[in-house]
Amino acid sequence: MRVSDKLLKSVAFVSRDEENFDYRGSAFVVSVPFDEKSAALHLVTAKHVALALRNGEAALVMNAKDGKPRWMKNGMTEWFYHPTDPSVDVAVMPMATPRVVDYDYQDIPVDLFVTPERLVKYNIGIGDETVNVGMFKPFLGATRFTPLVRTGTLAMMPDGRVPHPVYGSIEAYLVEGRSVGGQSGSPVFVRDTFFVRLQAPEGEPVQMSALGGFHLLGLMHGHWKSPSDGTEATSNDSNMGISLVVPAQKILEVLFSPELTAEREKAFKRGFIPPC
Repeated sequence: MRVSDKLLKSVAFVSRDEENFDYRGSAFVVSVPFDEKSAALHLVTAKHVALALRNGEAALVMNAKDGKPRWMKNGMTEWFYHPTDPSVDVAVMPMATPRVVDYDYQDIPVDLFVTPERLVKYNIGIGDETVNVGMFKPFLGATRFTPLVRTGTLAMMPDGRVPHPVYGSIEAYLVEGRSVGGQSGSPVFVRDTFFVRLQAPEGEPVQMSALGGFHLLGLMHGHWKSPSDGTEATSNDSNMGISLVVPAQKILEVLFSPELTAEREKAFKRGFIPPC
């Protein structure tokens, strides 16, 4: 399955220290329309990645338009978390900087986020193919930062919260596919499947399936761990090959929280939200 180059440009790498390259995970750029002519950009990563940063300060790197990697420090810009549910592993930071025009990035518009309505409209479900794009810590690229693409299958859409060794329980999709260090916070996409009715040479009707478009399923939290004693999972347990993905709906709840909505309004008044 070929992956669009645009998806590769949506990803940034997150480090705690620009000089020592203490990489903590991945992030991606999303856009929220402010009005008919303007949209606000945000960086999204996992909450546990943001909390691992020194005093919340991050050094983020993306490739610039000149082909070279370029750093961006968040300075005093704060991370925003879910307003009511501390178990949601999502952190969002506004990208209110004029330097953004120097980067060769592709934002993910919120209208590509999988919501309950979008699940029904595109008939997204078990067995649909998934793609996540994030950092591969053993090799980040030679002359430019190069993300790693991993593919999988939407394996389970739980009808309730799933157990978690740290958060107690969380809302998550389960994806068949391993998550490795550096993938935390990366975007996970799903492709819907559509069906075409054809006629076999013998005249009998047949149904063929084909891949549809990309939708943002959510954010990579990490892998499901297998406890050695059959009880609770711990940090020493093995990777079962099942990844937990925070639903895109939970990212939307952070993006449209009262605090972050107010921050966008202030940024717009200061002229930090450019025209589309």
